[in-house]
Amino acid sequence: MSLPTPKQEAVRVTLIGMYLDLVLGAAKIVGGVFGSSYALIADGIHSLSDAATDIFVLVVSHFAHDAPDQEHPYGHGRFEAIGTVFMGMVLFAIASIILFDSVLRLINRDEIPVPARAGLLLAAASIAGKEWIYHYTMRTANKLNSSLLRANAWHSRSDAISSIAVLIGLLGAQQGLPWLDVVAAIFVALIIAKIGFELCLDALKELVDTAIPVARQQQIRDCIMKIQGINEVHSLRSRKSGTTVLLEAEVLVNPRISVSEAHRLAETVRLAIIDTFTDINDVIIHVDPEYHDPGNSEAETAPPLREEIVNDIKQRWQEFLEADDIRSIDLHYLNNKVEVELHLRNKLLEKSAAKQLAALLRPLSYISKLRIYCTFYETAIHDESL
Repeated sequence: MSLPTPKQEAVRVTLIGMYLDLVLGAAKIVGGVFGSSYALIADGIHSLSDAATDIFVLVVSHFAHDAPDQEHPYGHGRFEAIGTVFMGMVLFAIASIILFDSVLRLINRDEIPVPARAGLLLAAASIAGKEWIYHYTMRTANKLNSSLLRANAWHSRSDAISSIAVLIGLLGAQQGLPWLDVVAAIFVALIIAKIGFELCLDALKELVDTAIPVARQQQIRDCIMKIQGINEVHSLRSRKSGTTVLLEAEVLVNPRISVSEAHRLAETVRLAIIDTFTDINDVIIHVDPEYHDPGNSEAETAPPLREEIVNDIKQRWQEFLEADDIRSIDLHYLNNKVEVELHLRNKLLEKSAAKQLAALLRPLSYISKLRIYCTFYETAIHDESL
């Protein structure tokens, strides 16, 4: 029997919560109407808002867990953040309506009826049911690392807390203080508004590419530095996209290693991060031979590219070297200069000749060093695949 996918788990827990919200919401509203409890009606509206947002969670989760495509190469995780903002706005609207109506009722305190005792049972049932669905949803959210499910779980917890306030208000009303029922409704409204604000704030942080916590960044740096050949991590950028983290890192390596070895190190770093941190599945590693200050632009002073450099060198050496004498010219871009390595075939230079070649390159201000190697063979003396 195959295990449920993350999408299936998210759907299942949300459906269970939605059915519970519908039953509790309807029961509390009916009980509040017939039992003359405005706090219970407000709490019932809160539960029905949970059910409405559960439906929205189902729709958003359907898209948020879809694989990346051509139009969304980083996946669809941001749908969760958008859905969370919407949920926060819904909570704000509900809170505003309940708060406004509650204040009007307090102003006309003489018209507040005494609620029926049956409301106490409904409030107690709501506390138990909503606390259970909170823990169930939060376990699933932590398992899937879903911000949207966490938001939905806290929405359920807010309903449980508000039901506690309703229970206290109903008990006070039974003791001859009917206005406590309206105060409980105001408390419910404030809880809903607070949670709505926090949900919007967290989701907006994701939408504006807020970095992951510093402690988490340090864990990633420590993971990278465990790889032999990485000298330093001098840049780490991160952002969330739904349940996953998108990561970019710049690492320093030995400037003398080959391009293929540097690429191998970068791939090793990428796989190490993905294997260590389950919520990171998109990693870009940039390899640097030396540190570059991101605040300073070197575009205007940077040395030229290979074609221009090789042409300058050959033009100055044409009286000393034939084109066939040069086997290869290797360039090392370091400290905003270029180090040149000249490999000659079938030609042995005396030190005086080498110094003359170096003197001819001295006017090229972008060249910092010259190394000359002499080889007496057209090709490698041994070339074998092992």
